[in-house]
Amino acid sequence: MMKVLVAGVLVWAAVFKFRGGTQRSALSRLVGKEHVVAVFRVIGVVELVLAAALFTRVGEWVTFAWFLGMLGYLSWARVAEPESSCGCLSEKYAPVGARALARAVLLAGMVVTADLLPWYSVFPAAVLVFVLSAELDDYWLLGLRRLKVRLRHPLAGGEFVVPVASTVQQLHKSQTYQSVYPILRSDLLDTWDEGDWRILTYSAERDGERATAVFAVPRNRYEPEAVRFALA
Repeated sequence: MMKVLVAGVLVWAAVFKFRGGTQRSALSRLVGKEHVVAVFRVIGVVELVLAAALFTRVGEWVTFAWFLGMLGYLSWARVAEPESSCGCLSEKYAPVGARALARAVLLAGMVVTADLLPWYSVFPAAVLVFVLSAELDDYWLLGLRRLKVRLRHPLAGGEFVVPVASTVQQLHKSQTYQSVYPILRSDLLDTWDEGDWRILTYSAERDGERATAVFAVPRNRYEPEAVRFALA
């Protein structure tokens, strides 16, 4: 059963890569943006072959080596391209973090221990894969964060000021930010509050012209889908 789960993850990853992957992955730096789609599809073929071969002894060890190689790639990406996306399982912007590294280790461990663990261990393993996949945060973590904000919202004892770092994290999770990320040319330049909104500015460049990217992010609630954007 454990091998079935690992094979399912490999097929899922392969299907995503056949659809073109993502230009924002760290792989783009290694192979160039003009080649990344083709490379993604080659990787997808390899992952499908591994999914099928996983049920043989040789395929088991090759798949184990593949996940170790993935761990090395993700470790490099986290250092060399910290703002790039993992490009592992979906087009959703998911920078390489500790969870992506832990998922690679988990999958490698699942491969070599599959024949030693009882069949029912597949259920907690599947939950761990789900939780460690930042690409799936919208299906569970977003709701938990909203609940946390509601529960911790100050009712007394002075005004609670949301840290700018939290606002930046919410901005990075928004589709608005992800869609305009390619034109941004700086880290955060300035920020101020206007009513229920926190304004964040970045330098940008579109069609060779410099501009200022202005984002309005909800200040006291977690709603990445409400982020607004304008060029000034």
